[in-house]
Amino acid sequence: MGGLAQEISLFSTLAVAIVLFQSRSVLALALLLAVALITLALWHDPYDRWSFFIVAVFGTCAEVFFVHYDVWHYTNPDVLGIPVWFPVAFATSALIGERLIRTVTRTRKRFQKSRE
Repeated sequence: MGGLAQEISLFSTLAVAIVLFQSRSVLALALLLAVALITLALWHDPYDRWSFFIVAVFGTCAEVFFVHYDVWHYTNPDVLGIPVWFPVAFATSALIGERLIRTVTRTRKRFQKSRE
């Protein structure tokens, strides 16, 4: 399995874990860490690792800011108004999204070349 199917599968797993276990923070964190580790095992070039880390840090800072100023809220916050699993989920979804963009771009280029 690779490419688009892999990305959709990982994103779906991430989303389902959040929906089913968001109220059980420790379990959600464990499951999301597993998905993150699988994702980073598959995609681990320096750009992937750095983007994961940067999105986890800056995305979490932004989320804490928005929650603090009542832009939105979480029904089960753990720390600073957000769920403890948020940084892992946000960074993993960003990495999957970035890889999805690579796949779509690569596929589009192949399609364009085949039409020439």
